[in-house]
Amino acid sequence: MNQMKKWLCALLAVIVAVSCLAGCNGDTSKDNSTSKNDTSSKEISSAASTAQGEDNTPDYSEHLKFEIFSIDGSEEMMNYPLVAEACEKFNFEFDIQIVAWDNWDEVTRTLAATDSFPEVIAWYNLNYPEYVEWAQEGVFKALPKDMSAYPNLQALTEKYTIFDKLIVDGELYAFPKIKNNNPYNEYDSYMFAYRRDWANAMGLDYAPVQDITWDEFKEFLQKVKTEDPGKLGDKLVPFDFENGGNSWCGFARKWNPEISGYKLVDGKYIWGAPDPTSLEAINEIKELYDNGLLAQDSYTDANNAGKERFLAGRSAVCYANLGPAILQDTANTMVNNIPGFKEEDLGLFTIKMADGKYHVGQMDEWWGSFAFNSSCSDEIMDRWLAVGNWLLEDEQIEKYAFGVPEEDWTREADGSITLNYTAEDVQDGGAKDYIVNQRPFQKFFILEGLDMFLEGNPNTSDYVINDLFKTNMETWATNPAYTPSNYDVNYLSTEEKNAFASILGNTKDNFIQAVLSDDPEGVWNEFVTTNQAQADKACDEINAELSK
Repeated sequence: MNQMKKWLCALLAVIVAVSCLAGCNGDTSKDNSTSKNDTSSKEISSAASTAQGEDNTPDYSEHLKFEIFSIDGSEEMMNYPLVAEACEKFNFEFDIQIVAWDNWDEVTRTLAATDSFPEVIAWYNLNYPEYVEWAQEGVFKALPKDMSAYPNLQALTEKYTIFDKLIVDGELYAFPKIKNNNPYNEYDSYMFAYRRDWANAMGLDYAPVQDITWDEFKEFLQKVKTEDPGKLGDKLVPFDFENGGNSWCGFARKWNPEISGYKLVDGKYIWGAPDPTSLEAINEIKELYDNGLLAQDSYTDANNAGKERFLAGRSAVCYANLGPAILQDTANTMVNNIPGFKEEDLGLFTIKMADGKYHVGQMDEWWGSFAFNSSCSDEIMDRWLAVGNWLLEDEQIEKYAFGVPEEDWTREADGSITLNYTAEDVQDGGAKDYIVNQRPFQKFFILEGLDMFLEGNPNTSDYVINDLFKTNMETWATNPAYTPSNYDVNYLSTEEKNAFASILGNTKDNFIQAVLSDDPEGVWNEFVTTNQAQADKACDEINAELSK
């Protein structure tokens, strides 16, 4: 039976591989001489990571060819300037085994089960229990313990806590793709954007980043509703959540950070939802809703519906994920959408809760990763890591952001950058569309954010990046009530905890029902009572596993 299962998995892998080889030649020069149990890559160091030339520089004279498993890429990728430069500099070429997102999980699991991954894996939707299982089964090749040969990559391992959580039996088998969208601290970027021009119209001399209490914030919303500074009548929405009612439970973490998770009390984990602060959050949001400060049908909103209302000029405040790139895009969109609106008319609120602190969570450090098949040679691993390290240099980040130096852009004497193309040039089919289309190449290693803070970047404004985003983060840092991500619990896989996951996922729906109800306490308590026994089973397993 096991033989039949293996044969079927192998056949499925072949069928899937043939069907998804878009943009690839399918002819790769794999070096299969490295066995699953060969741990030689663990000893790669700055002194021995590559062959050294006479001048003690890396020797890339051996031409390498390999394949990458990814959802990103195209047949034209090899011709893009940044990709072509990397291939020439590091003397390699690659094909891409492109897989559509719709069947990514299925294909990934099939290739893992049959040990059929290509040499490099640009991994999306990493499932932690699967990652651990596959690492222990020998699907992946461990990364070097000494990363000093790749200082830019090493710096990421030292800065972000996620790397420690991906260690399996003392080895790192996948390198997380980091989001560098907040260089100031580890706080997530869910912020309160507000119409500063409307505040001024109501006689309020508010700063770009206005510091207020929660009660003062509610008073501001009521003032907006009463005075209607935008003269919108019944179209006015004083306060919008990015995703309408779907954001309510997430916002409730201002009161109960563990409302849809587990809370540590006296050294033991318990279900977070029953904590009294959950009901406090429900009542606060219900007050906003009942007082007409939220859109009355927003509990049915699709994702981004609340944000779209704010961008269209209907909302006074929007609570949303506003990393620097999104914040800049928000400002640009509002300038284009709203007659007379200027960039400086956008502001941020920093809101102190009842304890006088700013309640903030840890930013999402990453999504996706890159890894190597167990049969990948040391030479290919080293070459790919060297490419990733190179792409993290400022010079390459500038090419990612602006295109070819001197041809696509120039740096002026004052440090500013002049772009030698228009917005139409970089759209698909435009003369310079490679500037945008080549960006997935860097995405093999790291995610968004680095280009936003480049000196002289014409795509960002000093007002948005410094007066708004930076000031907001620095204000929070003066007195935070900080809740870090609990990777130990989040990445733990046990039978009862996995069974309880669907109930945790339904927390937001029950939260919405409680807000809309005439008896919010009764609705919420029924949710808690109905699921408490299953929660206790999950917590018993969590406490048993984490006590080992």
